[in-house]
Amino acid sequence: MTPRAYLPATTVEGRKRVLFINGDHIPETGYPHSRVRDDGSKPESFSRLRAEVLEGDLKLSVDEYILTATEAITPGLLAPYTLVVLGSNGRVFDAGEVQALTAYYDAGGRILVYADFQYGPDNWASDNSFLNQFGVEVFPDNFQPATQITDIVAGHPIMQGVTSFATEGSSQFLISAASLSENQVLSKCSPLERSGCAVQPPEQAKIKPGDVVACTWVRENARGGKLAGTCDRNTFHNGPGPGTDIDEFDNRTYARNLFRWLTQ
Repeated sequence: MTPRAYLPATTVEGRKRVLFINGDHIPETGYPHSRVRDDGSKPESFSRLRAEVLEGDLKLSVDEYILTATEAITPGLLAPYTLVVLGSNGRVFDAGEVQALTAYYDAGGRILVYADFQYGPDNWASDNSFLNQFGVEVFPDNFQPATQITDIVAGHPIMQGVTSFATEGSSQFLISAASLSENQVLSKCSPLERSGCAVQPPEQAKIKPGDVVACTWVRENARGGKLAGTCDRNTFHNGPGPGTDIDEFDNRTYARNLFRWLTQ
């Protein structure tokens, strides 16, 4: 089945708008993951995140754009949205797409990123082509079992009311030491050596003194632009199913806080 490039929501006047940009990779399950506008019958769907948290709790309007080989991210696509969510895909953003995303953020736009093996081979590279300029690199899926994230910065709005949230097979972020004055780390899977947190040897070799491996991080600019990364999409799954889902631990509170902070 050929995916639709653009799946518009029913926009409610006065509501802020969120755009999820997802790739068109079909994983081994035989159906795409992390869709916000599917029928919600699969555990890897994001339909509950959309309906219950984004539309229900936060009163946002939600659209979905499927980034195929022939579609592109353009300034016109991004302009109507308060928040753009980059669900990693199987191709690298080209120079024009990186420029469009950078200009959007520089002008006050907000962007959330996450990656996962089920989004396709080398899927994290699509985010890195944009994030590297900020001293951030997405690591590949670590193929680790489900674990709780408890090393958090409790004082930040995203972590209010969050004692722990869960991930499974995390794609963590390498935050360079030089960028830590602008990139704030809000949670870590620690210690990095424990089950659930460990990264693969090629990624371990990239970590330099002073660098931080983060699960959640944020960045802001003077024009109101906000960037954020979260290290696993499983946190937002409909469930029930393998890994974790939106009803486990403080996952729902974390999701609500994260999207509220990004859109306020």
